[in-house]
Amino acid sequence: MPNLLIVTILGLIIGSFLNVIILRFDDLKSVLVGRSHCPKCKKDLVWFELIPVLSFVLLWGKCSKCKVKISWQYPLVEAGTALVFALIYTFFGFSLISLFLALISCLLIVALVYDILYLEISDSLILIAAGLWLVYLLIFHFDVSILNYIYGALTLGGFLGVMVFVSKEKWMGEGDIWLGALLGFILGWPNILVGSFLAFFIGAIVGIVLLVLKVSKLKDQLAFAPFLILGFWIALFWGEKIISWYMSLL
Repeated sequence: MPNLLIVTILGLIIGSFLNVIILRFDDLKSVLVGRSHCPKCKKDLVWFELIPVLSFVLLWGKCSKCKVKISWQYPLVEAGTALVFALIYTFFGFSLISLFLALISCLLIVALVYDILYLEISDSLILIAAGLWLVYLLIFHFDVSILNYIYGALTLGGFLGVMVFVSKEKWMGEGDIWLGALLGFILGWPNILVGSFLAFFIGAIVGIVLLVLKVSKLKDQLAFAPFLILGFWIALFWGEKIISWYMSLL
């Protein structure tokens, strides 16, 4: 329990840093030189305004000076990162695979939020994540089992590629192909089947809810990276159990 608490707190802190990266993604040099400030009134934030999640609650979700509402992105990214870190530790403990998965998950969180904000997936994030996982596989799985990860990449990446080609990028963009290939490369076969099904199932449910609530229209674009990544995490942690449960029904 103490270790889990430490990992969770670390996730909160890193989640706060990821928010800075997302906010300044187009000018990453400013991450190292600029102080955190209110995007509206430019007030520099003091230490008690930078505590992950807690500061948002204590400030009632508003800037202490200009009272402009603070985006829910900040506490959600912080809490989400903490949750992912806690799950990685719970399922994989303190290990090298946990380190690689944590680093890759940080990149995926940035990609997820950036896609929601701008409907764009950064190729650089995908390449870095793929490089990290390739290093892990070459060190620890440089045998015939590596084929399962290649099959996973071809399965989802290929399927999304067909959808992009058939729809002429009306259903999703080219970035989704490379993201899908990355997630399949990490999950491998057959876990990628679980991740893929969940991504489309959750995406369909959310899409229907947004239409019913009239938040979006049928012709509106919907970021698909969040559903791909959410399906990936569920399959990463519970994929084998889901497959076993499904097979038991047959």
